[in-house]
Amino acid sequence: MDIIKEIITQARQFEGETETGGQNRSPFIDKINIWMPLAELGDPYCMTGICYTLHLLEEQFLIKFDLPKHPGAIDFYELAKPKYKTHLFEIGNLVFWKFKTGPHGHVSIIVGEPDENGNFPAFEFNVVVGDEAGVFETVRNTKGDSDLDFYGLLNISTAWKAK
Repeated sequence: MDIIKEIITQARQFEGETETGGQNRSPFIDKINIWMPLAELGDPYCMTGICYTLHLLEEQFLIKFDLPKHPGAIDFYELAKPKYKTHLFEIGNLVFWKFKTGPHGHVSIIVGEPDENGNFPAFEFNVVVGDEAGVFETVRNTKGDSDLDFYGLLNISTAWKAK
């Protein structure tokens, strides 16, 4: 099984889901926030969306990811085992960001290699593209941007085993 391909394919099934019931709210977003321990309706859902994606893969392929289940991106990264932390911007890795304005973070799935300027395609839950907030592919930079600083990377392609 190509786990990287499966993670990206599974996540992309939610592409185009948008916030329809207020900030961080829609039937889909509410469903994953209810599913996730520690999350509440209306909470940010970037990490929750990825955890839900991994959960679906666990059920589909009868595997178990050796990763925390936590709705906070920075907490998830800090709780992950050091052996999954990496310095490589590779397809399928999770990249974690920290907001410049506070302690909270954000997470992306790398879906393409960085170009010579550090720009790379990323798939994200809880991102704004144009005038829509939701689940979309976007472009990030390895150094961050005006709102986000780079925080860390996880290689989750080896963080699973058969049940």
